[in-house]
Amino acid sequence: MSPHFRPPFGADPETEEKTGGWGRRGGLFGRHRGGPFGRRAHGGRIFDSGALRLVVLGLIGEEPRHGYDIIKGLNQRFQGAYSPSPGAIYPMLRILAEAGLIASSSWGPKRRFEITEEGRAYLAEHAEELDKINAQIAEASTPIGDKSLGEAIRDFRATLFSRMRKGGLSAEQAEKIRDVLVKARDEIEKI
Repeated sequence: MSPHFRPPFGADPETEEKTGGWGRRGGLFGRHRGGPFGRRAHGGRIFDSGALRLVVLGLIGEEPRHGYDIIKGLNQRFQGAYSPSPGAIYPMLRILAEAGLIASSSWGPKRRFEITEEGRAYLAEHAEELDKINAQIAEASTPIGDKSLGEAIRDFRATLFSRMRKGGLSAEQAEKIRDVLVKARDEIEKI
């Protein structure tokens, strides 16, 4: 860990000594626990925030980007199966900027984010970890047949929500939709 990075929140001296100044959370980029995917139980996060920060820094390292470009880039990498919200990306960009890893500038009506020399050094130092995360992302989002699984899920959700928004479902129609959902869940669990 580079000495110029300081913990975002004060750590007690004993913890600071054991963790190199990053407290129990494992640093600016968290503890990935072997991969980018955090636990997803009952609507939890799909992506470990530390790994996501490293992937975002890697995207910005490839080329300067706007926040929306970062969201689109992640969506493309996950083949539509995951797209972070602006509420997850923009605070993360602020954290990366405060750490000196990226810089932002006005680019028309938007902010454009570029990697700094410190950011490049950090990426070089953690290249193996980023490669491992990107390999896991690629494996998780491999297309199956002509469509990726993420695209199929997105299309299914769009159809379901479109039908629900139209309203006017009879009790019989609602029961049929529920039965289809339960059957699909049961079939997926058997795979």
